[in-house]
This record gives sequence, structure tokens and C-alpha cells, in this order.
Amino acid sequence: MRSFFLCGAALVALALHPTSVSAQQDAALEDGSIVGSTFAVDPLWVPTPEGFTFELRVGGYQPSFGGQFDTVFQGDLGPMIGAELDVHIWRVPYLGPLAAGVSFAWAEWDGPGRIVGSDQESGRTGLSLINFNALLVWRIDGLARYVDVPLILTGKVGPDFGYWESGEGSTTGTGFSFGVRWAAQIALELDFLEPRAARRLDDEWGINHTEIFFEAFGSTMGEHMTQLELGTSFAWAVGLGFTF
Repeated sequence: MRSFFLCGAALVALALHPTSVSAQQDAALEDGSIVGSTFAVDPLWVPTPEGFTFELRVGGYQPSFGGQFDTVFQGDLGPMIGAELDVHIWRVPYLGPLAAGVSFAWAEWDGPGRIVGSDQESGRTGLSLINFNALLVWRIDGLARYVDVPLILTGKVGPDFGYWESGEGSTTGTGFSFGVRWAAQIALELDFLEPRAARRLDDEWGINHTEIFFEAFGSTMGEHMTQLELGTSFAWAVGLGFTF
């Protein structure tokens, strides 16, 4: 009889053990003890490898070709709308991945046309820009991965290419401008807001992390050549990023 009760107790303990572990994990998720995006307290879950980051962005952009822009377009900020893809190449231990990136953006400005040599207005005129960049990117995410502070700092630099079109109707002109772009970004990872949802995104879609960001950037596009100066000393963008 004693052996019977011992066997029964052992079976009950085995049945309850996984439930107890699961309850502890759920409690940890509920009380917010999983900070950042490491999920370190859950030994049964392993995040998928990180391979690339995709960003959607919108911001203000004003070319720096002097007072003509301010006169014609009266401080028009665009806006500039774009997207960026950064492919992770190699991870610097404890700091973050180096990546190669490409980005695309579009902006358009509108203002009153003027007769040459006169202040008299003549219809409307516009300037549009299609912008391409190739970038070397360093995403410093060590704070989020190892210190549970959900911030990512990113630096970017690379060649800047722009195709522009200006004017209206038969007076339209087009051209290309080239230069160098730099950018500095700070991002807040959102995983800590709803850790279970963040983990499901990784399991079902391969999205390791979601973030919102602010980016300051500048460009020398056309500055040192006989091209339209479409670069700027300072511009900004905000957006949403996804790391897969």
C-alpha cells in the first residue's frame, strides 16, 4: 500500500511540474520582469537569428541651394517619405551589428512660378526629388541585448544620389546630383510594452524587434560639383523599424 501511495505522489509531481514552470514564466511576462527584448527569464524560448532591419520613415527636408528655395517654395518641408533596408553583416561582440544598407526616398515642393527678371508670378512651379543611398550602418544595440535598456543608437554614412525634376510643362528641367550622406539615429524598442506579443511576432513572422526612431541626417549632394545643390546641412525623420 505504501508503494502505491509513493508511486501516485511521484506521478502527481511530474504532472504538475511543467504547469508550475509555465505559471512562473507567465507571471514573469505579466509583471514586466522581462525588460528590453532579451526574454532571458524564459529558458524554453530562443529568438530567431537577426539578419536585417527594415525601416519606414517620414520627415522634413529642405535643399540648401540658397535663398532661391526659400523665396520660391517659402519654407516647404516636403515632406520626404522613404524606406531603408539594412542587411546585417557581422556583429561586433557586446556592441551590435555592422550592416550594409540601401534606402529610397521621395519629396516634392510646390511654389509660385515667376517671370525671369521680374517679381510677377506666372502660374505654379515645383521641384521633386527621388533619392537613393548606399550606406554603411552600425547599430549599437548592446544596451537592449545585455543591459535591458531598450535603446538602440545607430550611425550611418555613404554615397547620396538624387534625380530631380523642376518646373512645369515645356519648361521642365531634370538632372542628377551626387554627394555623401551621414545620419545619427536613436530608437526605442517596443518589445517591453507587450513581451508576449513580441515573442509571437518572432515565432509567427520572424520579427525579432519592433522600434520607433528619430533620425537626424545631412547630405553634401551637389555641393562640390556643378550640379543643383539638393543636399542639406540638417534634416530629420521619424519612423517605424522592424528587425528580422
